[in-house]
Amino acid sequence: MTKPTAVLFCPGRGSYTKDELGFVGRTIRPGPVSDALAACNDWRRSQERPTLSEIDGAEKFRPGLHLEGENAAELIYFGTMAQLDQLRERYRIVAIAGNSLGWYTALPASGALDATSGWRLVATMAALQKQAKGGQVLMTTVEDDWQTNVQLQVAVMAVIHALQDRGEETFCDYSIRLGGHEVIAGTETAMTALLTHLPKVKVGEREFPFRLAGHGPFHTRLCAGVSEQATQMLADLPMKAPDCHLIDGFGNVHSPWSADPRELLTYTTTQQVTQTFDFSACVRTAMREFQPDVLLCAGPGNSLRAPVGHCVLREGWRSMKDKKALFGSGLIVTE
Repeated sequence: MTKPTAVLFCPGRGSYTKDELGFVGRTIRPGPVSDALAACNDWRRSQERPTLSEIDGAEKFRPGLHLEGENAAELIYFGTMAQLDQLRERYRIVAIAGNSLGWYTALPASGALDATSGWRLVATMAALQKQAKGGQVLMTTVEDDWQTNVQLQVAVMAVIHALQDRGEETFCDYSIRLGGHEVIAGTETAMTALLTHLPKVKVGEREFPFRLAGHGPFHTRLCAGVSEQATQMLADLPMKAPDCHLIDGFGNVHSPWSADPRELLTYTTTQQVTQTFDFSACVRTAMREFQPDVLLCAGPGNSLRAPVGHCVLREGWRSMKDKKALFGSGLIVTE
């Protein structure tokens, strides 16, 4: 039986929640990923920190522990990587992308890095990003039916530009283009101003805008220092051409036969850190260039289900215009 083709999307920060407690332990199999996890646990013991397996296997979800930047990043990385073998048994994955932190997972998932080097990348970036002062706010520009509200888009842009015009203290910018959502990052002063001045919107049971707990000013120039340190600390990362197509945060494709490992490493430690991550462009490229049978959202969690859905409806992919029809179509799969 022929496997359905899929483009795989790896999740970013915030995808490991209390519902995912134990996800890594339940999912992981013997092999390179479990070897990488063992290396991670050994290193954490040497630092007198709780091991990742202990954190994942805790009896109770503790936000202060499980959502702490370094812990969360590694839990998400190992959760997605552990699930990869099972996904490959059911789907022929023709391309891989990731949202924000998920780019670091996409690299080893595609074969551009080995699993242990992928963990080193994730752990290094998570530690460095704690130095950047500021945060992220999540705002939406869609209605309950996931159709774009142009007036909201204009209003959000106006608030961002107004804060930028006020100077460095209130600097903010688009951090992640997330389907019908916008992640906006900036200084602490900007965080307060954004929550005050952005339009108040309710979609389903969720009220926008709100601050993302434990998130720094990722994908903005406020992370320039992080980028400089990462470039030095990760210069020896053993990057190679991927085994399948990779889609980066600009929507560009890096193919197995033409990808330049030096360019992949440079992008990973520079543009990916300091410039807007356009996950919406990743999804558009997946639909337009690869025409997969399904858009596959990896775990832990299902945080990418809605943003991918927004993109499908906006594109009208496979003639999809209606939210209800979309989720009856099976085009988006969460595992």
